[in-house]
Amino acid sequence: MSTSIIKNRNFGLLWVGHLISHAGDAVYMIALPWLMLELTGSKSLTSYIAMTAYLPAVLFGLFAGVLIDRYNRKWIMIFSDILRALLVAIVPLALIFDFITPMLIGVITFLLATFATFFYPARDSLIPHIVTPEELPAANSAISISGQMSHLLGPLFAGLGISVFGLTHLFTANGISFLFSIIMISFIVIPSNKNRNYKHSTKLQGIIDGLKYIHVHKELRLLLLLTFINNIFIMGPAIIGIPVFVREVLTADFSVYAQLETSMAAGMIIGSLIFWKAIKRINPITILLFGIVVDGITYSFLYFANSSFIAILILLIHGIGIPLITVSRTTIIQAIVPDEYRGRLFAMIYMAVMGTTAISIGLTGVLLENISAEILFLIIGLGAVSTVFIGLNSTMRNLLVNNPMDSNI
Repeated sequence: MSTSIIKNRNFGLLWVGHLISHAGDAVYMIALPWLMLELTGSKSLTSYIAMTAYLPAVLFGLFAGVLIDRYNRKWIMIFSDILRALLVAIVPLALIFDFITPMLIGVITFLLATFATFFYPARDSLIPHIVTPEELPAANSAISISGQMSHLLGPLFAGLGISVFGLTHLFTANGISFLFSIIMISFIVIPSNKNRNYKHSTKLQGIIDGLKYIHVHKELRLLLLLTFINNIFIMGPAIIGIPVFVREVLTADFSVYAQLETSMAAGMIIGSLIFWKAIKRINPITILLFGIVVDGITYSFLYFANSSFIAILILLIHGIGIPLITVSRTTIIQAIVPDEYRGRLFAMIYMAVMGTTAISIGLTGVLLENISAEILFLIIGLGAVSTVFIGLNSTMRNLLVNNPMDSNI
């Protein structure tokens, strides 16, 4: 990791807050499908509830992008965390006082995701304001590592915490993690020369301007298309398919599910470190495409996994490919998109990721009612690999040729 990044106080605060709050999120996302399966026993209903976490990005993403480009990004993040802390606190109360229902869980999950739709694009748009252009690849790798350390710690805590505190207070831990994030972000100081806000005549005009910007940049349209199609194959099986795979193929319990998620998080940390080293010599488009191949083909290998150990090993390798995709994509956007459009571009990427995740979850739930989990992973893995051909388009491969990494930061 870059020495200057380590010494950067603002980035350090963001990193630590991100680590803790993401650990809470990881616990929530693991506990949610398990809770729904316990409450209802229905894979399709579980998938529909999980879908509610991804719909707000589609519904509100463009609007969120305009606000992120128009107002103070730091305070958007703080308000988002405050509201999410209040919302997630309802879940343990509902479990304790026995008024929990699938409908309530769906509403809370939807609202949590609504405020996350503002938080994450604001974070990615804020990073270039607190680090130098030369530090961006290291900063994005560090944020990715922070997130993956959280996903590493989250399942470990979930696996241990469920036996000590019970499923109820796994949700309590998530609420506390938001409070910690609020404190860390509040101490970030944005340099006065970077604290810029871009005004539009109306919010609708801001949305139109963002869409026009995408329309005239074919390479960014291809990046969005690649994200959209690849996520259709990957995300639903990752969220719904893995717990079903553990229960029905490995015939194992929650602890094995947590181990698989932990293994994947460990692989993602390795992948983030690989990106940080590789970006010094390799175009991020090439890294992104290689990540897509690793991401997809390893899912197909789960078809041959007949033990927990083999599944853990496969998901470790699978995890390596994920940050090669996500960190590359973030770095590309930060490098080539002007600051006044950056919030809207990140919101559109977030829309593509979350929207297709919702679709993928719904399709996965339906498919798993008709085919086995190992067959599902075999098919979707090969489908995900095939999306790499979109990235082989000459416009996409030359994305950064005329856009040096520090041109618009």
